[in-house]
Amino acid sequence: MTSKSNKLRAQKALLRKPKKRSNVVVKEKIDFVDYKDVNLLQRFMSDRSKLRARRMNGNNVQLQRDIATAVKNAREMALLPYMKQVSAARAPRERGEYGSDDRDHDRGPRRPRRDDSTTRSSVTVSETVEVSPNITAEISTEVDVDGAAS
Repeated sequence: MTSKSNKLRAQKALLRKPKKRSNVVVKEKIDFVDYKDVNLLQRFMSDRSKLRARRMNGNNVQLQRDIATAVKNAREMALLPYMKQVSAARAPRERGEYGSDDRDHDRGPRRPRRDDSTTRSSVTVSETVEVSPNITAEISTEVDVDGAAS
């Protein structure tokens, strides 16, 4: 049983007529699709060098098949690339304190791993060193301390 709103939506979809795309090959009166005609073949490819669908190009089935064969031959002859890398259009996501898995979780401080063989304690010693008149560096070293001697 379908709802009333779904029936209305289906009726509106039937009334909409998709715009028929013009066929580039027929418009320019090209009788043969050649694999050496790189400019023509690039019209039928996306920015990542993927072959666009027949409905997006406005081709008929036989012409789309001929274009696909020509693109495959041009790729084999190294006239067209198999794929192009496109730089990311989106800005990178900001990472939280816990990496990319940070979804407003309130986690406590992380516990250090437990070493089963022996228990060791360590002390972090840091000192500031002047490298040049304008630059200072902080050096921190971790020193293991045995339980018996301190």
